[in-house]
Amino acid sequence: MRRSLTAFIVSLVCLLPTHGQDAIPATESCSWAATIGNKLDSLTHLPLTQHTQMGLYVYDLTADKPLFAHNIHQQLRPASCQKLVTAISALKVLGSDFCFRTTLAYTGTIDDSVLTGDIWISGSFDPLFSRSDLNGFVKKLTDAGIRRIEGQIRFDRSLCDTVKAGPGWCWDDDNPPLTPLLLNGKNTLETSWLDALTRSGITHQSDFAYGHQPAEATQLATVCHTIDQVLLPMMKESNNLCAEALFMRLAARCGKPYAGLKEATNEINSVYAEAGVDAKAYEIADGSGLSLYNYTTPHCIVALLRMAWQTPQLRRHLVPSLPVAATDGTLRKRMKGTLADGNVKAKTGTVTGVSTLSGYATAPNGHTLCFAILNQGLYHTADGRRFQDAVCTALTTP
Repeated sequence: MRRSLTAFIVSLVCLLPTHGQDAIPATESCSWAATIGNKLDSLTHLPLTQHTQMGLYVYDLTADKPLFAHNIHQQLRPASCQKLVTAISALKVLGSDFCFRTTLAYTGTIDDSVLTGDIWISGSFDPLFSRSDLNGFVKKLTDAGIRRIEGQIRFDRSLCDTVKAGPGWCWDDDNPPLTPLLLNGKNTLETSWLDALTRSGITHQSDFAYGHQPAEATQLATVCHTIDQVLLPMMKESNNLCAEALFMRLAARCGKPYAGLKEATNEINSVYAEAGVDAKAYEIADGSGLSLYNYTTPHCIVALLRMAWQTPQLRRHLVPSLPVAATDGTLRKRMKGTLADGNVKAKTGTVTGVSTLSGYATAPNGHTLCFAILNQGLYHTADGRRFQDAVCTALTTP
């Protein structure tokens, strides 16, 4: 009886004009909208949704109208879907041509293979800065004829805050290091640099110091990694360090030394505002979604996904970074053998008791959809993943 009534309501709504965020729109094919509405409505009445929290929002980007909504203003934890917020904000604010630039410089003079002055490495919070890059810096010193440093080895870490952990991070998680001085994703750049100098035969003091690199320093080398290079592991494999690196670069955009959460949040708030989202609808605690203090709504996430899709410069860089169902990244084992295979590109999220999935899907009628599915209060996060897979299968099956 309930299913019959639901089908009647959906078909009736197809005949009416759309009003409000929760309305199901009249599209070119009301029968298709009614079919999708019935499928999704059935899923929202599964036993899982009776004892857990769930928000689901599907938006038809081709028609530019909502397609289905359930608890879209429910404030829930995004888990790693927070990376979508960080990625879209970074592309919007920093630009799609942004690069992480780690520099090697010196002050003083070089005479007869001796540097009378200081060596500087300025950290850029580059999560991809590698030992090969570090060895390249050593070669630049030897190419400049430096064999002895009569001064200090200095590091500039003033790019961002020096906190050791994000607010709301669990002590027993594998939390990423929060420092702009990274080597192979670890907090070992300083000691590794001293060791590399020694191995190369460059004599120097055995300790190091921190400071702000002076403007008159002479640059010897720069290592660059693009935002696209960082987005790939961040989104495909849900790399937390890459997300926090972009988050801190958002903070650093203000130009204030040791910028942090407050400054990054200000930048993201401006992006949310442009997408038409009220700042009271969400809470930002980090860039990766590790924090249990992050809160968002399906409406918030869909608003950003819609803005990114409607902005070609954002879409061209965001969509290729997303995991593809049954193909790669964190979705490579999911939705196999369904029509969602290859037709869903979305970010996954998992923390204790929370499972989320948000992104884009291609519907059977060729329309592009964006969606946000937030499951919370789960005893088994696999239950949330199965629910999300069922939603995506419904969106991509005639």
